[in-house]
Amino acid sequence: MDDATIDLWVYGLPKAKPLHIISLLGRKPHSFSEFAYYPFRSSTEQGSEPTFQEWLDRRYGSRFMVHEFPTTDSQGLPADLQPRIASCVVALLGEGNVVLVVDSAGAERTSRLCEALGSHPLTSAAA
Repeated sequence: MDDATIDLWVYGLPKAKPLHIISLLGRKPHSFSEFAYYPFRSSTEQGSEPTFQEWLDRRYGSRFMVHEFPTTDSQGLPADLQPRIASCVVALLGEGNVVLVVDSAGAERTSRLCEALGSHPLTSAAA
């Protein structure tokens, strides 16, 4: 993904400062890093690219705070990790912060986190 595409994403985010990003990005099921699609890497990975936090800081200043919880795509949230992530989100929200949760699509890992926090899917009303 190129910088211009990421810029468009960033410009559409809430203007809160700081904006806390809960990153669930990690690996694809066959161990391929999801960060390989981006110009940055996870803080848990080795490499010459800047970390997600470093890249955001360099490009946008100190507007963002990244909290990384590496997971595996299409496999939900590990039972031991889900309470830690939920606790982090609740603590940040309790302090009045704006929180953004990201993964590759949002259909599996982010959905499981939302459910753990008590959210329910919206359903359309029958006409």
